[in-house]
Amino acid sequence: MADNNSKFQDINSLLNDILRPEKPGLKELFDKKILELKITSTSVLEILNIQHRTLKGILEGRQKVVDVTNLIKIANFLQLPKEEVIKLYIESLEKNYTDNIVPPEKIKFIQENFDLAALKKAGFIDSITDFEKIDLKITSFLGLKSIYEYKRPDIKPAFSAGLVKPKNELTRALWIKSAMTYFEDINNPYEYNRKALIDYFPNIRWHSTNVEFGLLTIIKDLFKLGVTIIYQSSLPALHLRGATFAINDKPCIVLTNYVGFYGTLWFALIHELFHVLFDWEEIRMNTYHLTDDEDNELLVQEKENEANQFAREYLFPQEKMNQIRHNLNNPYFVSEFAKNNHVHPSIIYVFNAFDSSKTNRMPWARARKNDPPEMSKCLSHLENPWSNPTPINEIVKSKKLEIYN
Repeated sequence: MADNNSKFQDINSLLNDILRPEKPGLKELFDKKILELKITSTSVLEILNIQHRTLKGILEGRQKVVDVTNLIKIANFLQLPKEEVIKLYIESLEKNYTDNIVPPEKIKFIQENFDLAALKKAGFIDSITDFEKIDLKITSFLGLKSIYEYKRPDIKPAFSAGLVKPKNELTRALWIKSAMTYFEDINNPYEYNRKALIDYFPNIRWHSTNVEFGLLTIIKDLFKLGVTIIYQSSLPALHLRGATFAINDKPCIVLTNYVGFYGTLWFALIHELFHVLFDWEEIRMNTYHLTDDEDNELLVQEKENEANQFAREYLFPQEKMNQIRHNLNNPYFVSEFAKNNHVHPSIIYVFNAFDSSKTNRMPWARARKNDPPEMSKCLSHLENPWSNPTPINEIVKSKKLEIYN
């Protein structure tokens, strides 16, 4: 019998919990108080000294950011403990925004894997505290189903001993991840043909004379030789001039131009193509190589110097520079000399500035003055700006029609 009584007590308790009236929320208590005091809504606003929109947002649980003094005013008005009013406010907030509350473990994951200050400086995100938007922006951009799918590259770059932890590691990792995702989505169907690349090489330089479409033409041609090239600008605090990746056993080049000159863009192209031609096996073993101004490892510097020397001699040899150096103040002469050597004249001014940079900064001003204004049109065909990026899978669809086919 005792067991039956216990059973019935449990049933009654369960039914009572179900049938018990729902606990009034903050808005219900507030409305009841107004009726008890027989005052108007306008009078309440004057008594509390709170704007109507603010009060409505608090009572309905839709005001995410709240001045605590307003909650204290409401608690005094309702003659309830402050803790009780705050609890009621949070409960109403949770009812409206349960799906939008980012769990602490996700916030921790984002903070541990992304330099939010750098991404905000780049314009990639608007806030470093709105983790809901940050989560959505990153997953949408990289095509991830969940932020937890993001994995930082743990591979060692080519030529590097990997003994020194790179600066700005989180930003660098996102930059690399973005580029690799781009290449994987493009998925170049052509086999890499080194001999065909060597045969094509003499045709590259003169395309620099066509500012708007020359680089685009090169990218289209090299794609059919199994070499994929994209443009991806650097991120704050990264001093990357370019990179070469091995994706599906094929060379993939990223061009950047953080120096900002038309000539340095072409220099970066030839520099990376040198690595493709002469360092491909090393890059294949390590998956990627970065051309980074801040890498001080001796072997890396040696390889970079070789690529730099090759790019310099290919685009405009030192011997040619010595011939024209004393005529750089004559734009017509420089233009004709450049035309005869199948190169854009701005490249001559940039190389001269590099040669003179240790002793004189004026050549850089002259190089800037002679930089082609059409360069923005050149990059417009290629760039996916960090400040307003299109998700990679979407931009690849359009670029496959325009470029990579």
